[in-house]
Amino acid sequence: MKVHSVGFQGMSFGSSREKFDVQGHIGSMFDNLHNKKTTYNTQNIIDTVEVNNVKKVLVSSISGLNPEGSDLFQSELNAAKEIESISGNGNVKIYPLLSCQPGISKDTTVVEKLVEGGKFYGMKFHPTNTEKSVKDNFEIYSKYLSLAEEKGLACVFHSTTDGKSDPAEIIRLSENHPKLPVVLYHIDLMASPDQMSKTIDDIANSVNGGKSNLFVDISWLTGLFDNAEQNKNTIKQALEKIGPERIMFGSDTPISEMGDKEKYGKFADFVEETVKEYYKDKPDDAEKALNNIFYDNAEEVFINKKWYQKPVQNEAIDKAKKASFSKKGLVIAAGACIAAIAVLIVKSLYDEHKKTKDIEHRPSQIVKH
Repeated sequence: MKVHSVGFQGMSFGSSREKFDVQGHIGSMFDNLHNKKTTYNTQNIIDTVEVNNVKKVLVSSISGLNPEGSDLFQSELNAAKEIESISGNGNVKIYPLLSCQPGISKDTTVVEKLVEGGKFYGMKFHPTNTEKSVKDNFEIYSKYLSLAEEKGLACVFHSTTDGKSDPAEIIRLSENHPKLPVVLYHIDLMASPDQMSKTIDDIANSVNGGKSNLFVDISWLTGLFDNAEQNKNTIKQALEKIGPERIMFGSDTPISEMGDKEKYGKFADFVEETVKEYYKDKPDDAEKALNNIFYDNAEEVFINKKWYQKPVQNEAIDKAKKASFSKKGLVIAAGACIAAIAVLIVKSLYDEHKKTKDIEHRPSQIVKH
């Protein structure tokens, strides 16, 4: 996964375009690439992204996405405590995702309590690292997604055809929750060109058929620049089949190369140049697509949440409150009207009484005919 600069010398370092990165991490994990334990914090993220004009980052605790029994494992509760305490700065805002462990946790009891505080912006799943495949734990994964749908929290999945985080199973799962936004990180990590094409087609068929509300991020498709041409083709296929409205910019920051601000900038430039290539001679279309990919799609799914419909029960409670408020308002208004009328009556009586007294004390007037 080493970054090679061959073929990228002409690019500027770090696009000036504002960015919303949908994949950031803090916590501890075992880095298989470098065969060592690594720990990341928010300062590592900010040092990388701030100079590249990243304004917002979704961040999860990788400590809560380790296999049970590992010396780096943290429970859903402890991982939530780790992520709750993070913060960005004046330039970079950090939005925490809740690291979830279906299969390790047999129900959603802990997560139900954690999401009540409104501190999280989505749920993160990593079946590969937790070693709990979607296929073998389908029912409990579905319960987590039902809770996410109820609470208005989009879900993000590590996605790779490895028997655990298979895109085909994530797609099947998402089709049980067709309104819930589900993001497949990496589309299908390290897939062959044929397998990647199949995954993109499967996503497109599901979305276009109205079966799901799937999105993808385009980080670590087959390595950053090792297979630049293949990555470029994948992004273009995604633009063609899925559309720019369902593609998000993510990086895996600050893991491996994405902890290096210069390489991060080159990756962002690579994405931008690829999109412009695809929309050659259509600069307006390119600009709209780039805004969607780098910022607007993530803003809509995780922050604005126009997709979210509150459960009927909650809507009924809200309506009852509004109705109660309206009734109170009418009572108050009616009381005010009665009070005003009473004042007018008293004033009228007082004026009439005063007029009578004035007539009594005035000299008789002679009316001339």
